[in-house]
Amino acid sequence: MSLINSVLGSFSPPPSKFRKSFEDPHARDHELPYYNSPPPRIPPPVTASLIWSAPRTSISPAPRVPDDVLTLQRRARHLEQQLQELLDAQADGLLNGLSGSDAIPDDLISNGSTTPTVGSARSSERHAGNGIEERKSRKKVGLNTARRGIFRRIQQLASVKAEELNILDEGLTDLQHNVETTESWTQKRVRLESKIKGIEGEDASAKAEALQTEASNLEKDIGQKEEELWALKRRHRRVVDELAETENSKEAKLSSYKASISMLDKEVSSFLARPPNRNHTPLSSSPFPVLPLKRRTLEMAHEYWQDEYNRLAEKCEEIDVERAALEEGSVLWNDTVKKVSDYEASLRRYMHKVNKSGAADPTRLLDQMDATIAFLDEKVEYASSRSWNLLTCALGAELEAFQQGRDLLHEALGVKRKGKEKASSSLVELQDFKVPPEEMTGSAIRIGRSPPKPAPPKTNLFEADDSNDDPDPELMISHQDTDTD
Repeated sequence: MSLINSVLGSFSPPPSKFRKSFEDPHARDHELPYYNSPPPRIPPPVTASLIWSAPRTSISPAPRVPDDVLTLQRRARHLEQQLQELLDAQADGLLNGLSGSDAIPDDLISNGSTTPTVGSARSSERHAGNGIEERKSRKKVGLNTARRGIFRRIQQLASVKAEELNILDEGLTDLQHNVETTESWTQKRVRLESKIKGIEGEDASAKAEALQTEASNLEKDIGQKEEELWALKRRHRRVVDELAETENSKEAKLSSYKASISMLDKEVSSFLARPPNRNHTPLSSSPFPVLPLKRRTLEMAHEYWQDEYNRLAEKCEEIDVERAALEEGSVLWNDTVKKVSDYEASLRRYMHKVNKSGAADPTRLLDQMDATIAFLDEKVEYASSRSWNLLTCALGAELEAFQQGRDLLHEALGVKRKGKEKASSSLVELQDFKVPPEEMTGSAIRIGRSPPKPAPPKTNLFEADDSNDDPDPELMISHQDTDTD
């Protein structure tokens, strides 16, 4: 037990800075959801509440985690703690099986849930002095129960991550709408300002002066040219009307675009004063939500909502990666447990045959063990290449148990095999032990744990018996259960 605990290390890696923004910093790690909630605070006096309610613009508000996301995070931490305890039970069962301890029948072992509670955790701290009596009074978790529990907890953790991803997807859609709205307003304002500058830059004053000069010259010609008087008067009126139309057209264009930009400013001001999604929980420490209305600008709003969108998108991607890794890891672990169980069944059949007939060829049994070890070694390398630390630890424990069991089996059967023979026998393809192809993609179960160290085998494996010189199969592959401490 102490050997496994010394190599396990911290089960969960320290959360990243981005992940900490979603978690409750005051939550206790060992508590279950809604257990030991703090009592409600006594409200302050009315005069004090007026002073305390004053906004503090110098201090950025801490991001608040939504209640539903916080509940899922607590469930995830609770499942991770159960995974840690099941890994300890698995490692203890393997080590006790290799040490040759007496096996405890499965009907005397609790196969119930290993879920710890706050009461049990505190009770274990209070009665730490009664270590031996506490250990005897607790029900032990068997190796097979621990293996099945690891599979169930991984599936439950994947389900929790899927629920958290669905919750965050709703907020992601709202943030995307805000980003698109602010971006469209910014582009519209740029186009309107460009039109205004183009109209104001037109050379209308020079054209008006030329028309005025021409009108004066024509008035002088009226007196000189009596015959052309009416024609000149008509032309004069046309020029004057054109001048007025030019001025009116310019004023009309300016009035239309100025009214449009005024309406846009009102919409922007209303958006800055009352954002559409007030239930959104800020993910960053930007002071934009607490700034006074006069200091807010459209550029600041666009930058803030863009940052919120990017942060939530990264969170969704991270959770999706964890969910995919958990689902793929559960399939890999289930295949490994089935492979180990198949060999254990073969070993039991062999020992039954030995006890019945008195002699049997152990070559096939040893070849099957080498093939199983090669299968486990391949799975360990596969999990290590994808940084699946949780499965690497669990598979490494199974591989270490089989390697030590192989040495014990060779010593018990009196079989000496050379290195080349061992290397070639590990590659023997057996119909019952063919390694299935893996088609998993690269994802990571990011729960840190070091592979277990091998325990030295005992020299005295079993007592001599005149009637049966074959070893007990329980010494090779252990089914003994231990407690979860």
